[in-house]
Amino acid sequence: MRIMINGADGGLYYFLSSEMLPAPARRRSNLRGKNVIETVQAGDQACPASAASESAPGFEITAREDFSDVTYLLEVRHPMLARAAAPGQFVIVISHERGERIPLTIADFDRNEGTITLVVQAVGKTTREMQQRCQVGARLSSVVGPMGIPSEIGNARKVVCVGGGLGVAPIFPQLRAFKQSGTYVIGVVGFRNRELVFWEEKFKEHCDEFIICTDDGSAGIKGLVTDGIRVALQRHADIDKLVAIGPPIMMKACAETTRPHGIATTVSLNPIMVDGTGMCGGCRVQVDGETRFACVDGPEFDGHKVDFDDLMSRLRRFSAHEKLALETWSAARRGVTQD
Repeated sequence: MRIMINGADGGLYYFLSSEMLPAPARRRSNLRGKNVIETVQAGDQACPASAASESAPGFEITAREDFSDVTYLLEVRHPMLARAAAPGQFVIVISHERGERIPLTIADFDRNEGTITLVVQAVGKTTREMQQRCQVGARLSSVVGPMGIPSEIGNARKVVCVGGGLGVAPIFPQLRAFKQSGTYVIGVVGFRNRELVFWEEKFKEHCDEFIICTDDGSAGIKGLVTDGIRVALQRHADIDKLVAIGPPIMMKACAETTRPHGIATTVSLNPIMVDGTGMCGGCRVQVDGETRFACVDGPEFDGHKVDFDDLMSRLRRFSAHEKLALETWSAARRGVTQD
């Protein structure tokens, strides 16, 4: 199935429904450097469609929940995207007509309700601006996707799904998919303290075992997610896969924890993505000595082959620009003129 989407930036985007295409076709739908994808079809079915699900422009925010003073959930009505979304994929969001394009991982989707869920952390100019603007009833100017290669679900008999901080949200679709495929699922999530914990009951519903780790011990075990992984390894000698999503330093630690045990370890390199289409080159990563692009070749890679030191160094490249953008936006809100 081919999907045509008009972006708020004036571009015309084609994406493919991952539900209706075999894996090779899904792979070809992520061509590096192309924001128009137009050649792959499933059989003889080509189904162009408008992205707008309603007559009003943009995509309605149907629900919002604030997990903390910086972390918030947005449920967005987008029936077409909800039908096509798969675990591990992401979207490109523009909150208003003059807004910045940012990649956000799909934290959940409901095909029946026609909604997708995004969990956002207000750390920079755009995410803080969205925190102010994105209330129930408001509309996102553009939501493009689903993008990225879907997670590989299946084959594993016993899997550990690890989420740290904001990475807890995007690990959920994978955890649920593993459980639905018949895999024994051990969930391990990490937070700084009990006040920041979210989706605890939601995770328990789809886990055979669930381990919470907090820095201060106010919930679950005291320690990092790697401590939770070690608990799981002590209980189960037959774990054959681990998936980790979170800050790069956390994913690196997870990969090093499983390396001596020879457990296949998948990490999601969402933090380094910028434009999401492979054109900017900002998401270049070294995987097994080769240059890959997180947004089109991933976002998931073998954690034992990722050069995390290079990744974390590249993540710091735009720190000065990000700081300036936030300061300029904050000053404008206060009515202060920047020199």
